[in-house]
Amino acid sequence: MVKITKRLPTDEDIQQLGNTMRPCDVAELSAVTHLSPLQAAQTSVNNSHPDFLWAYYADDTLLCIAGCTVSGNPWLLATPALDNHLQHVTLEAKRQVRMMLRHWDKLSNIIDVRNRKTLRWLKALGFTLTETLEIKPGFPVIQFEKVSNERIIKTPSGVNRL
Repeated sequence: MVKITKRLPTDEDIQQLGNTMRPCDVAELSAVTHLSPLQAAQTSVNNSHPDFLWAYYADDTLLCIAGCTVSGNPWLLATPALDNHLQHVTLEAKRQVRMMLRHWDKLSNIIDVRNRKTLRWLKALGFTLTETLEIKPGFPVIQFEKVSNERIIKTPSGVNRL
């Protein structure tokens, strides 16, 4: 039986992801950035909150690196091996999204409209697709978001959740 594990990504993980990223992620990066897959993986890791950053493995095979930026933008970049273990990663991702929503009131990011499989996956995680934008002409992206269901009470000393 395959064992799915997660850990803080290493430099080797980032290098491996940059070299073996799945084609749909490479196409999306081309649609929204001028970064190579390796640069995008490194930038995503560098901009992530340290408590919300994971490399997922199936035994010794890197599946993906995922995280959330310090401003509440969840992201995931994957290798083709993710497709073979999507059910396990989806269960873990649901837990991670709930954990992120205890830290941020709203999670939001964008995805290439051509990435239909990931759009369906985001909906399964409870995200809502909000608006279509064009960051680079000719390459539309869709904004996705999920809002916390917890009641928030603002007090003089800060924010408390019920």
